[in-house]
Amino acid sequence: MELIASCAFGLEKLVHDELKQLGLWTIKTEDGRITFTGDQAAIVKSNLWLRCAERVQIKMAEFTAVTFDQLFDTVNALEWEKYIGKDDAFPNTATSVKSVLHSEPAIQSIVKKAMVKRLQQKHQSEILSENSGIIYQIFVKGNKDRFVISINTSGDSLHKRGYRIMANLAPMKETLAAAIIKLSDWTPERRLVDTFCGSGTIAIEATMIANNIAPGLRRRFAFQKWPWMDQQLILKAFEEARNAINPVEKLPIYCFDIDPETLAIAQENAHRAGFEKINFKRADFNDLDFRKFENCTFIVNPPYGERLEEKAVVAKMYRDFGKKFAESKKCSLFLITSNENFPALFGRPADKNRKLFNGNLRCYLYSYFAKGTTKM
Repeated sequence: MELIASCAFGLEKLVHDELKQLGLWTIKTEDGRITFTGDQAAIVKSNLWLRCAERVQIKMAEFTAVTFDQLFDTVNALEWEKYIGKDDAFPNTATSVKSVLHSEPAIQSIVKKAMVKRLQQKHQSEILSENSGIIYQIFVKGNKDRFVISINTSGDSLHKRGYRIMANLAPMKETLAAAIIKLSDWTPERRLVDTFCGSGTIAIEATMIANNIAPGLRRRFAFQKWPWMDQQLILKAFEEARNAINPVEKLPIYCFDIDPETLAIAQENAHRAGFEKINFKRADFNDLDFRKFENCTFIVNPPYGERLEEKAVVAKMYRDFGKKFAESKKCSLFLITSNENFPALFGRPADKNRKLFNGNLRCYLYSYFAKGTTKM
């Protein structure tokens, strides 16, 4: 079957590489999604191990439609009965961009009607109760009259690892944190410093990577309730993931935040993830002696200052941070912000700049490599 790993814009190459590392065959990479092939084992493995993807979906069809009749006929011709039982729920959500069929509620209605008619016929039942407790969430995505229809195998987005029940006001998704770590020069042997740790997501994701912990090991997935999925295969995959954990006794990860309540949230999240040895400390970065930081990787997600009244405060923070960081020795920095003027405020042009999205907010990952190191 064809499968889709969806992701935030800018992370496609990372997800593509993750799929290849899992031994899965990729077909094509497009904005926000990577299509790959696989069986039930691939569904389980990709959901368990992808760190930077948002969801894994079964691709049912890709086609062009400029009339609702075309949409209905194509959806009605798909073999939904292979997956969906007569009492299973199959809600659908639709998005449409620059398409003749632009009304998303109308698209949802037509898709639902086409599926109902097909399932009634194939299950020989006029009543589809949708009360079995089993859910097949259908995604309909239209872009310039080209539609992709898929079934969500993940359930909740893959960024929901299961360890974070609390967050600060502007939390970074776990998938984005993992991506930034992968884009940095950090290795478990190198000290990692986060001077704006917030709810601790960067530190926790780094610890999971270092210990080879599958990001989906602590959560549930939609496919686990599907009767046609091999339950023994699922149990075996989870067991193999548990056996693959390679505990690291000491990880040099140091996290700082000025807000004691935010720091308490970070510590609780780390505790829920099973990590008691991450070094959390309440401190303003201005009070830290950066001359003591040597051969470190800084990975930080500072305040962005999106609101007008915050802009001057955040601009000063960036200038101050630049001065402090200049005191460090042989350290690299990977910082994400929506501020396009960050390098000027920081006082040094970035060695590399990558566009990423934090939710719907366009951001930039500014990379500063330690002097004498090879640029990535």
